[in-house]
Amino acid sequence: MEVIRLDKVSLLRRTQQEFSYDLKKTILSILEGKYRQPAKKLVLDKIDLVVESGQKIGIIGANGSGKSTILKVISGILQPTDGSVRVRGKIAPLIELGAGFDADISVQDNILLYGVLLGFSRAEMYGRTHSILSFAELEDYALVPVKALSSGMVARLGFAIATDVQPDILILDEVLSVGDESFKNKCKQRIDKFWHSNTTILVVSHSMEFIKESCEKAIWLDKGRINFSGTSEETVNKYIHSVNHV
Repeated sequence: MEVIRLDKVSLLRRTQQEFSYDLKKTILSILEGKYRQPAKKLVLDKIDLVVESGQKIGIIGANGSGKSTILKVISGILQPTDGSVRVRGKIAPLIELGAGFDADISVQDNILLYGVLLGFSRAEMYGRTHSILSFAELEDYALVPVKALSSGMVARLGFAIATDVQPDILILDEVLSVGDESFKNKCKQRIDKFWHSNTTILVVSHSMEFIKESCEKAIWLDKGRINFSGTSEETVNKYIHSVNHV
């Protein structure tokens, strides 16, 4: 059964120049008649992609090729400039762990909020609160505002919530570097359970061995386009050959 479909998806994003162009500079340049519309970059270019239920798919490519961006588009974090995205099922994105938290409310309230945003009921998330706090090793911080946590604690909390709710689709972007070695092992064991279930998984990784061993299919992105799609071994071999013969 088809669970993800991207049809002719393109995305234009502002360049770093535009992000750094503050209001004062903009006003002065307008008054001086020197204002120019900052450039936008085509990050994804007419992407067509179909993912079937239960597939484990690796996404590879050089830095800046659009790997993280395509995951954000599938997750609904970014909206495409053109084309359509269809997703069937509950999706948990482990991309920027903790990015959706409200820093001013408690850890417990953020668990409820985050879960609701993922499509789960408040009652269900309340029932999961204890196991989430326990896995994240934050039992003593339940009533503490998130802004009082360290960045590592916030990342652990994000990982614990996203993986406790057992989504239909799991999105992974190099997230297994969270915390100390003990916590990394806990993360790996939990991810392994998803790998041996019918959960659909899309993963971005720079480890070619991991992609070959863990994914049945891989997609090679290059400058926002799918350069090749096939078995993980075939895709990785073509990518490595290309890198070695630049």
